[in-house]
Amino acid sequence: MAGSATPAVAQPAPDRWNVLVAPYLMGAAMSGATTVRGVEVDVDMSASDVFSNLQFGAMGIVVARKGAWGFGSDLIWMALGTTVRDTNVDFNQGAFAFYGLRQLGPAADVTFGLRVNTLQGELTFKGPDVTRNQDKTWVDPIAGVILHTSADRRAQVRLYTEVGGFGAGSDFTWQVLPTVSVRLTQKASLDFGYRWLDVDYATGEGTELFRYDVLTQGPVVGFGFRF
Repeated sequence: MAGSATPAVAQPAPDRWNVLVAPYLMGAAMSGATTVRGVEVDVDMSASDVFSNLQFGAMGIVVARKGAWGFGSDLIWMALGTTVRDTNVDFNQGAFAFYGLRQLGPAADVTFGLRVNTLQGELTFKGPDVTRNQDKTWVDPIAGVILHTSADRRAQVRLYTEVGGFGAGSDFTWQVLPTVSVRLTQKASLDFGYRWLDVDYATGEGTELFRYDVLTQGPVVGFGFRF
């Protein structure tokens, strides 16, 4: 309606801590390849495949800010089981990111931190009924930029970007996460977007070779709670 106004949302006070807690779901599709004990298996799972084979999953974001500084965490845990041709594939996957952030300007922040990656992989071959399993945990340094619109509007657009690894953990890893947050109340919002997370990690050789070169992508939806 012409002349109508969108209710303003109060800006967070700069002299106190402002905390966001956001549990969410991700309709993840996965594509790439993984190698366990020198045996490579192609990974090509749609979002429906992931959900149908998901044994357990938990995801959430926590961000705390005060003035120009802050810190955050993005936690992902998935337990997956599926069959690829004549091989049963079971994977527990965790990605636990911890980062600091510094405001660059009204619409931009820089982030710096690390992500702890853990994979527990097991391949069971139906014919000879042979099982190969391998567990790996490694740490990736990460850095990125967050771009966002003003927090005083009912709907806020946010773009999170990140690169890391650089051979210190993964050979390379990157992430892009655009989201839209719609305020439902002063303390709660509905958040939705789309995430791309790519990890290329390898260690060992021969029968000890472990590799995870997979792009995980899909829509995300959740609720944000502000304190």
